[in-house]
Amino acid sequence: MTDLLIKNGRVLDPSRNLDGVMDIAITEGEITEVAPGIDPASAGRVIDATGLLVTPGLIDLHTHVAAGLRRAGAEDMMGDADTAGVHSGVTTVLDAGSTGAFNIGGFVNFIVPYARTRTLALLNVGTLGVTRAPEVRDAADINIDAGIDALNYRPDVIVGVKVRMVSPAISTLGIELPRAAKKIADGADSGAFVMVHVGDILGQDPVAAKLAPQLLSEVLTKGDVVTHSLSFQVGALLSGGKLLEEARAARERGVIFDVGVGRSNFSFESAKQVLDQGFVPDTISSDFTQMSRFAGPTHSMVECMSKMLALGIPLSDVIRMSTSRPAEVLGIDDETGTIEVGYDADITLLELVDGDFVFRDATGGSHRGSQAFRPVSTVRAGEVMPIDFGPRPWGWLPERAPDRA
Repeated sequence: MTDLLIKNGRVLDPSRNLDGVMDIAITEGEITEVAPGIDPASAGRVIDATGLLVTPGLIDLHTHVAAGLRRAGAEDMMGDADTAGVHSGVTTVLDAGSTGAFNIGGFVNFIVPYARTRTLALLNVGTLGVTRAPEVRDAADINIDAGIDALNYRPDVIVGVKVRMVSPAISTLGIELPRAAKKIADGADSGAFVMVHVGDILGQDPVAAKLAPQLLSEVLTKGDVVTHSLSFQVGALLSGGKLLEEARAARERGVIFDVGVGRSNFSFESAKQVLDQGFVPDTISSDFTQMSRFAGPTHSMVECMSKMLALGIPLSDVIRMSTSRPAEVLGIDDETGTIEVGYDADITLLELVDGDFVFRDATGGSHRGSQAFRPVSTVRAGEVMPIDFGPRPWGWLPERAPDRA
């Protein structure tokens, strides 16, 4: 018997060069067959995916899903793991530094076990994370020994360290801020990476621009991640509209570059400048928060993917940047991120909708696109999860351009 059979969908998995109409059989949470024309007679449940894209389960490499762990009245910064995850077409989320060494136990013990979404975490370099923002004001807010202990506590969940290159920490600590994060990651018993937020969204201190080349050339190493790669903020990857040469050199050394759309970290103008210089990020992520879901301009992981599609990144690359590539970054590419026999049955069904759509950015700018993704169903470890209504009054799709007639 086959527990679940997904039939007649366009299976698109760039990691395996799959792109064609075929079926996927799932038994006991694993993919057991991928082929056209699988007999449905022995399947316990059949999903007809005719006209839909069937991809590996989407992976959002930058979210904030520590709902309930921030002080009362400040929950807008934190969302729910399953709202960002399986109910939005995403099978794996990475919480990017919502909690630090002194409170990540709450995340590990009271959020991760109850999430239907595979939920991993980055430890914030600040001991309390962004449950108290700004999380680092000076050196007293960092405890390297406690950070190392936290990484060793649950390395199956806590996979790295997050640091934001923002005021006031960059003003008081300079390059020692990311170096502290690197010391914590390097001190862990198992491999841990550093994710760095570039772009000073809090203070616009000019020192951010001076630190960026040093960060890229002296601190980050293979496997580390730069998030907000398409940011317009001071201290990101652009200087006078030109891509920092240190960014290219860092990529050659194996540093990963992530989109991280977010509420205040993305503009179409900066994105075009980076992309036009031949620098395409490695991964797409949302920087999901409760406020960004409803107020925008993030809204959802699938909308972030749609924005990249509108910017001219090919469909297959958009899917790769949202599935197999982040799986590699997280070190879970032997479990998920691909549609292959023996792998976890983490699968996303998407509708690619044609239309005249308007996408928004953090500056008030906009960009038109002719296609947008709508999540239809999520399969996580073989279980079919319901998709919710979506972040807008009309559902999942972006705004449609006004009728010009």
